[in-house]
Amino acid sequence: MDSTRTLILADTPAATRSRPQRVVEFEAPSRPSAVAGIRERVRRFARRMPFTLDELDDIRVAVGEACTNAVKHGHNPLHPRINIRLERHPDALRVFVTDHGPGFDPATVCPPRAQELCEFGRGIVCMRGLMDEVVFHRLDPGMRVELVKHANTTQKPG
Repeated sequence: MDSTRTLILADTPAATRSRPQRVVEFEAPSRPSAVAGIRERVRRFARRMPFTLDELDDIRVAVGEACTNAVKHGHNPLHPRINIRLERHPDALRVFVTDHGPGFDPATVCPPRAQELCEFGRGIVCMRGLMDEVVFHRLDPGMRVELVKHANTTQKPG
């Protein structure tokens, strides 16, 4: 699956990627009821890295937002699954959430500001606030969201 267009919504440019130490890939049904299980599976995977308990919760919430967006905006009745890829790198956790539907254009999402109500966009703002990098890769069809959390390599896993 090649990306046809990439929109980076990260505060810092994507880091040079090291080779992952461990990779886990799985599929889940494109249903809201599957999101909690995905969040917990990602949290268990990340627990072996030097993240604090708060950082593990941040990862869990951000993954939940990405999965909810995949279910809501990327559902494809011909392929009603979302794909999850987890990569444990020496210095970071990378989580990829891929759907197979029409998706949405993240550039057109209303970025909510204080005291402003938007119909969409709070999940993206949440992901950006909780993760170090959030990158949207437009696929044909579908969307892949890449979430990156850098690890503090001087502390023990939470």
